[in-house]
Amino acid sequence: MCVDASRSRLFGRAEFLAAVAAAASPVFAAASVIEPAAAATGTASSLPLTVPENLRVGNMRAARIAASSPFVTRTYAATLGLAHSIGDAALRESVLAMLRDPKPFYAKRYPTPDSREALRQSLVREGFLAADAPLGAIFPSGTEAGATHAAQPFWTAAGSDANSHHSYPGGLAVHECFNASLAAQFASTYDRIYFDGKATVDRDTVVAAALYHDIMKTVVFQWNDDGTIFDETPIAATGGHHVLSGAEAIARGRSARFVITLLSAHAAPSLGDETKVATWCRAAAIVAGVDPVDYGLLRKDGSQFVLAPAYVPIEAFVSYLSDHDYVLSIHAVREVLPELRRLSPRYVSPASATTSAARQYSSFAWFKNDVLANLSAIGLYQTLSRANQASFDRAIEAFVSNRPRSAAAVPTR
Repeated sequence: MCVDASRSRLFGRAEFLAAVAAAASPVFAAASVIEPAAAATGTASSLPLTVPENLRVGNMRAARIAASSPFVTRTYAATLGLAHSIGDAALRESVLAMLRDPKPFYAKRYPTPDSREALRQSLVREGFLAADAPLGAIFPSGTEAGATHAAQPFWTAAGSDANSHHSYPGGLAVHECFNASLAAQFASTYDRIYFDGKATVDRDTVVAAALYHDIMKTVVFQWNDDGTIFDETPIAATGGHHVLSGAEAIARGRSARFVITLLSAHAAPSLGDETKVATWCRAAAIVAGVDPVDYGLLRKDGSQFVLAPAYVPIEAFVSYLSDHDYVLSIHAVREVLPELRRLSPRYVSPASATTSAARQYSSFAWFKNDVLANLSAIGLYQTLSRANQASFDRAIEAFVSNRPRSAAAVPTR
């Protein structure tokens, strides 16, 4: 997710990390870069990825990096494995279809420029969107009427904006795989401790919600030609992707209970923060073109909208708990980026220069994208925290030296 440091008020960082340590288990072995070996090689759990031919240049270059990264390919395979583990057949197929082709359904409901502008004005009137916010805040490139394919594959998108968590090709898949894994473990832990081991917390819902709730990052966080990421505009005082993903869940026919669970990822629906979740439900309903009361998301309490369920389901709280990958990943990337900038003169040449054998990147952004998509900020942070700067430098040197030049090359049409 994209988050303000003030969003969590339920417990402190130490308590949360202790809970994660007790609940989480690895889905697969992530890249370890304590000492530089050759770039990670593929494993049986990797999934070959095909780069679509109809992408914008920036998205295509990011897709080439992601498709050639063993870390990303095996993470995407693990993500699909989590989706396949959903027992409810209809929900399982909905999640798989979305992961394989995240073309936004909500955008189809606004086929004309006038209808899209009317939606923008509706959000502005409700105070959910700044008056000067561009139409692209709701309808980024690739959501145009008549678009026949996703702007980019799920496995190409970044997990957040620049300088935040998972801001590299494939970062979204890594983020969602981690969160869905946490969701499954939290559900199991609640069942074991509070319900005598009976399957009471709906695992299908929490895993599916974790995979659904950031899906519109595929349109919000696309890639510019220079390797930077699209700017995100807030909607209803949170990252625009959050509300758009809730709208997408509605557009794809998910239940009100599921949408509330999904939209609880950025704030637990308790201790006063239930008003935030209700606000995001209203905004998502407006984007999806439905009445939030009729849909079962909200009810009126005097002049206020409140969440419709008299008792919010436990799954909504698990959704919030599972969306905490950012606690370490934001810190890691902020520590690693200055180190990559320090090393970048060794590997980056201006696009106008003759690229030497050593300097194979045309910009710092593409250098950063390629390194993090393969070694990860958390992997590199572990090198800094357990080894030293020299080991970090050797890890980068080993990776770049063994990286096929074509993986980071500028695509041609």
